[in-house]
Amino acid sequence: MCSLLRFSPFVLAFVLFLAQTPAQAEPKAMELGSQERVDLQEEALNSTYRRIFASYADDPVFLARLKESQRAWLKFRDAELKALFPHADKPGFYGDLDRARNIWRERLTGTRTLELSRWLQGTTADDPARGSIKIAPLGQ
Repeated sequence: MCSLLRFSPFVLAFVLFLAQTPAQAEPKAMELGSQERVDLQEEALNSTYRRIFASYADDPVFLARLKESQRAWLKFRDAELKALFPHADKPGFYGDLDRARNIWRERLTGTRTLELSRWLQGTTADDPARGSIKIAPLGQ
């Protein structure tokens, strides 16, 4: 008890110091439409794509077709963005155009990532539409 009382003024002073020090700002949540959110979605897409290539390395025909599919999707994404913002050349027409484009780019990329993930998740042996999707191990 005696040693606790001896250090209590120090503890009290430290607590008072902390109380007067401005609190660290919480990290700002990534704002909808920010480039950082788009970058995260694109990294998730690329990671999924790389994992598929590793998982299906023994099937070069499928991988060639997947490459074709991904190239076509990239063209679709770019065309979709042009269709969503056909007057992009007019300043101010859509308000914050970069933000609006990023919101849609994030949505489209997230959807594509989910579509690709089916090759990683696998399916059941009795799935009549299994195609190139591997059969998932039991328990998944």
